[in-house]
Amino acid sequence: MRRVPLLPPLVSVVDTDAAELKLFMASVIAERVTREEPLLSEIVGNVSGNVDWWLAHPDDGVHLKCMVNGSIVGVVLVKEFWNLSSLFVSPSLEKRGLGRHLLGAAIEACRGRSPKDAIWLNASPNAVAFYERAGFTARESTQPMPPGFRPMQLALNGAGPAA
Repeated sequence: MRRVPLLPPLVSVVDTDAAELKLFMASVIAERVTREEPLLSEIVGNVSGNVDWWLAHPDDGVHLKCMVNGSIVGVVLVKEFWNLSSLFVSPSLEKRGLGRHLLGAAIEACRGRSPKDAIWLNASPNAVAFYERAGFTARESTQPMPPGFRPMQLALNGAGPAA
C-alpha cells in the first residue's frame, strides 16, 4: 500500500491530464460504484463527458488533482462553480482525508463565484454519507438518475466541509 503524505498538495488539472483522468475515474467507478452494464458505461461516459466539458471551458470551473509518486490519486471538478461533477479518490487511499481535502479546496474556490451560492451534486450510493458529514443536504431534482443516487446541495453562505 502506498503511503500518502498528510494532506498532499493539490494542483490545477492541465489539458494533458485528460486521458489519465478518464482512466483513473473509470477504474474508481468500476471498483467502488458498479461493474454492472449498462450502468458502468453510462456513468463512465458521463464523467468522461465532464472532462471533455472542462477541456472546452477551462476557466469556467474548479478542477484540481492530487498526485502521489507521479500518479493521480484524487480529483475534483466543479463545473460553473456550482455543479460538483466529479470527486474521486483512489480506493487504496480512502479514509485518509484526501476526499475532504479535495472537497474543501473546491468549496473555497467556488465561494463567491457560484451563481447559485451553493454547490449541487448527485451523490452515488457509496458517497451519500461522506457528503452528509461535509454538510450537504438532500435537494429536489427532476433529473433522472441511476438507482440509489441522491441529489444534494451545500449552501456556500458560510458553510464548509466538516473536519
